[in-house]
Amino acid sequence: MTRAIAAFALLVIAGCGDVAPAVTAVSVAVPQALVDCAQPPADAALRARLWISGTAAPCPLTIAADGVSGDCDVVAGIERTFTLDWFTVDGSGVDVVLAQARTTLDLTGEIEADQQLVFADDDYAIDDCLDMSVDSFAGHDVVVIDGRDRAVCDLDNDGDANLVEVCAGRDPLGRL
Repeated sequence: MTRAIAAFALLVIAGCGDVAPAVTAVSVAVPQALVDCAQPPADAALRARLWISGTAAPCPLTIAADGVSGDCDVVAGIERTFTLDWFTVDGSGVDVVLAQARTTLDLTGEIEADQQLVFADDDYAIDDCLDMSVDSFAGHDVVVIDGRDRAVCDLDNDGDANLVEVCAGRDPLGRL
């Protein structure tokens, strides 16, 4: 796995059909912790998505050898929180979040043509992640799997982050 850096477009919609300039995300890189992984997930298994506060569903991103790409629509008018998940899906359909980054972008005023959304490597967390599917503004620190509350980035609640377990060849759900 290489440390690719890529850009993707966020189309910021001003409202009532008016379209503001695209806001380009830069420095969206595979997190260094994932690059350094002894047994990284297969490239085909690794996924990324961008949660945008105020939306019910994430914007899916495509991962390729040269980085991450995708097009996401964002409605302007408020400060938005953007949460970037790097994850895999296990055999039972559970999303296994490996790393997560969050940042905000002020979209209340006039949108600048060169305004950027940036995710730096030090923005990524592997042990303090949030489930954004219930609340795209604040997230939730646990997810319910098999009827039990589990930490988002430590699904078997053993103190080792999902990424640490995947890199060590262990099941992050503790089923093996």
